[in-house]
Amino acid sequence: MYSTRIRSFAARLWAVFFVNGAVLSSWAPRIPEVKRLLDLSDSELGIALFGVAAGAVPALLLTARILDRARSGPVCVVTALLFSAALPLIGVADHVWQLTGALMLLGAASGVLDIAMNTAGIAYQQHTGHRVLSRLHGGYSLGVLAGALGGVVATQVGATATEHFLAVAVLLVALTLVCAPMLWSQPRRPAERGAEDAPVLVRDGRFGLPVTISVLAVSGLLIEGLVTDWSALLITRDLGASASLGATTLALFSLAMFISRSAGDTVLDRFAERTVLTTVAVTVVCLVVLGSVVAHPLVMAVAVGLVGLVLGPVFPVAVSRASRSAPGRAAAMTARVSAVGYIAYLGGPPAIGFIADGIGLPVTFAAAVALSCLGIALACRGPG
Repeated sequence: MYSTRIRSFAARLWAVFFVNGAVLSSWAPRIPEVKRLLDLSDSELGIALFGVAAGAVPALLLTARILDRARSGPVCVVTALLFSAALPLIGVADHVWQLTGALMLLGAASGVLDIAMNTAGIAYQQHTGHRVLSRLHGGYSLGVLAGALGGVVATQVGATATEHFLAVAVLLVALTLVCAPMLWSQPRRPAERGAEDAPVLVRDGRFGLPVTISVLAVSGLLIEGLVTDWSALLITRDLGASASLGATTLALFSLAMFISRSAGDTVLDRFAERTVLTTVAVTVVCLVVLGSVVAHPLVMAVAVGLVGLVLGPVFPVAVSRASRSAPGRAAAMTARVSAVGYIAYLGGPPAIGFIADGIGLPVTFAAAVALSCLGIALACRGPG
C-alpha cells in the first residue's frame, strides 16, 4: 500500500510537470495571430515576450523563501492552478502593455512552479532513494509537445486564441485538481527545510552554486534554447528546406527530448553521471558538426532529432547535483540553478541572433553548440 501511494504521488507530480510545459507552449503557435490582432510592431512584440523573463527570473529567486515556510506540494497545486487559469488573459489583451502584463504574470507563475515541482522531485528522490527527476522532466517535455500540437490543431480548425486558451485552461485546471489531494497532503521532507536548518554553504560560484554546476545548467539549456529558437530557420532559410520540414524538425526534437528524459533515470542508474555527460557532449557536437558540414536539410533535421534523443538528462543532472551540494537546502539550490539555466535559455538565443548577423547563422549555431558541449564536458570534472 505504501509503495503504491509513493508511485501515485510521483505520477501526480509528473502531471504537474506536464502542466508547466503545456501552458506557454500553447501560446507559442498563436503569437503571429495575436501580433496581427493587436497590430504590434516587431519591437513591441519583443517587449511583450520579454515579459515572461521579467516575471520568471525574480520569481525563481524568491521562491526559495516561500518554500522555507510552505511545503512544495501545496505550492505546486496553487501555482499550477494560477498558471493554467491565467492563460486566457493573453486572449483578452487589447494593448501591448496588457499583453506584457499577462505574460509577466504567466512568467512569474511558471518560475514559482518550476522551483516547487523540482524541489518536490528532489524530496521524492531523497525519501525513496530512487532517481525520478529526469522522468519528471520528460513530463515537461511532453507537455511542451502537447501544447504546441494543440495550438496547431486549434489554428487549423479556426478557433480564436481566446477560445483555444480557455479550452486549454479548463483541461489543465481539471488535471491539476485531480492531482491536488495527494500533492496537498505531501509531508514536509528534509530537502524542503529552510536555510536556517542547514549547514553553511561554501560558496565557490555565483548564486552560491559551484561553478561546474552553473556551467552544466547553462550549457544544457543553451543548446535546448538554440535548437528550439533557431533550428527551423536554419533548415528552411539557410539550407533551403520547406517550412513543413522546419516545423517537423521542432516536433521531432520535442518528442526526442521527451523520450530522452523519460529514459534518463534508467540510464543514470546504470552508468556514472560523468560517463553520461561525456557521451552527451561528444555525441551532440559530432551530430551538429556533421549536419553543418554536409549542409543538407534532411541531414540536419535528423541530427537535431538525435540531439534531443541524448540531451534530455543534462539539466536534471544539474538540478540533482545542485541539491547534493547543500543537503537540506534543495529549494534554495534548485532556485539558483534554475535561475542560472533559465537566464541562459532565454538570453542565449537572442544573443546568437546578433552574432549571426555578422558571421552567418550556420557558423554561429555550430560554434555555440560546440562551446556548450565543451562546457558539459568540463562540468564532468565537478562534484558528482
